[in-house]
Amino acid sequence: MAAKIIDAIRGLERERFRAMVDGDGSSLEQLLSDNATFIHTNGKRETKQQFIDAITAGRRRYRQIEIQSQDVLPVGREACVISGRALIEMEANNGALLYPIAYTAIQTQEDGHWRLLAWQATRCAVE
Repeated sequence: MAAKIIDAIRGLERERFRAMVDGDGSSLEQLLSDNATFIHTNGKRETKQQFIDAITAGRRRYRQIEIQSQDVLPVGREACVISGRALIEMEANNGALLYPIAYTAIQTQEDGHWRLLAWQATRCAVE
């Protein structure tokens, strides 16, 4: 049972990152809880709508998100905590910005669907 949930969560995380790169607001709408909160590497906090708006309006442009490691820990039947590392490539005014992050995400069950409830990322030193 846990292995199936872990695989499903890994798939949803990949799907969310792909939607962020593609600027796909409707997919993000489905993948994120209405109560989702994001805390970015710069400390900025956003709601679901602010996050989606920044991406679909082109104010935040992800070129690539490469998962480097990812641990999924089911907590009961209704939640999973994901801790991982990823390499983020963003479009900046002066070209590409490439940096590694460590992140924690929480996925919860809502009406029979897994949705992202919280995300917090920290920029890592380039090793």
